[in-house]
Amino acid sequence: MDLSKRESNELARLVAESDLRFVRLGWVDNAGIYRSHALSVNHFCELASKGLGLASGVQAVPVHQDSVAAGLPIGAVGQVWLVPDRKSFRSLPWQAGHGSAMGAFVTAEGEPWPYCPRTTLTRQLQDLAEVGLHMETAFEHEFMLLRRGENGPEHFEESHYAATHGLDKAGPILDEMALALESQGITVESILKEAGLSQFEIATLHADPMQSADHFVAVRETLSAVGLGHNLIATPLPLVFENESGNGWHLHFSLWQEDRNLTADGPNLAPLSAAFLAGVLEHLPGLCALTSPSTNSFRRIRPGAWAGAYQIWGYDHKEAALRVPTSRMGGPTNIELKVSDASANPYLSLAGLIGAGLDGIKHNLGLPEAVEVDAGNLNESERNARGIEALPASLDAAVAALESDPVLLEVLGPDLAEAYLHVKKEEALALGSLSLEEEVSQLIETY
Repeated sequence: MDLSKRESNELARLVAESDLRFVRLGWVDNAGIYRSHALSVNHFCELASKGLGLASGVQAVPVHQDSVAAGLPIGAVGQVWLVPDRKSFRSLPWQAGHGSAMGAFVTAEGEPWPYCPRTTLTRQLQDLAEVGLHMETAFEHEFMLLRRGENGPEHFEESHYAATHGLDKAGPILDEMALALESQGITVESILKEAGLSQFEIATLHADPMQSADHFVAVRETLSAVGLGHNLIATPLPLVFENESGNGWHLHFSLWQEDRNLTADGPNLAPLSAAFLAGVLEHLPGLCALTSPSTNSFRRIRPGAWAGAYQIWGYDHKEAALRVPTSRMGGPTNIELKVSDASANPYLSLAGLIGAGLDGIKHNLGLPEAVEVDAGNLNESERNARGIEALPASLDAAVAALESDPVLLEVLGPDLAEAYLHVKKEEALALGSLSLEEEVSQLIETY
């Protein structure tokens, strides 16, 4: 919906007080790319209430090209308007005089545009509120710091998991990233030297899902911008080097009723959270097309990589797609989805998660027993006997699962579902046969 006059005036006041010259009005498209227009402050304030006019084809561009995918009702003809969200406004610490705000798409009449990812998440949050619930969510942001070599990306440092040497080597850069995030209102909880060479993780504070999605976008942009200032590539691409660790942006979530966390009942999951988790587990194959939606994503999701290659859940199970971490004192406080990475459109991945979980609550789905063994160590007959199935091993397979999942299609709505599936099929066709090196060359600085 359009901004009210009060919201428009408040946004104009925030911009004026920030002493900016330009504000970047942005959105995330169906390819997972963050796109924006830098508008002069005066022009931005003029457009704040009515929005920035853009061609409808902005939601029909695959990751591998800058032209609109053919065969959709959106393209060169037709215009939509991007209206800024006041709550997403931030100043950019690496670019003096520049700020940023995320927008939602509306029609000429000011109604929500059915292809808008932000509106899709808003709709799911409303459905959640209608049953008296809300959520807190957060992402763990894994990325690599790499040099540009003559033959492709090269490691910045070669320490291993939790090595102090790695934090020392990258310390000034990591500090700069953390300070930049905190100046944008994003609280950094921890920084870890991850298991991969040149790999690090920044964990941020839980927030409501819309704010978490905005943070997802801001973190991706901040990592890249700070890395660029040091002539490094800070990439969250799911897999850069064969036989090395991949980068997940694991999604943590918890259900709440007013100020009460509903995750635990004693040391175990509470019934409502168990039903929500059962819904997510049930719809996980199709959900992968939203949370891990690039051809590169499925190079990371493999047994033995702690990436969640099987459709299982478990307590403290690092190989499970859905992990319930326990607490030393009291019960679990959140659930972790491991098949999630930075190639996603976070508004769609969170919308899909909520829709899947609400379906579990609506139908009171029973949660299967927690898996307490590493499914990758079982042979096929043993997995079959336990009912353990592998998650999609390719973007094609995940898209097919999404296409056959009526609950997730309803979450997206018919228009957005058609556009999203079309874009992902184009990407799978164009990139699915590439070698890892060719794929990395195209995507390493995309997300």
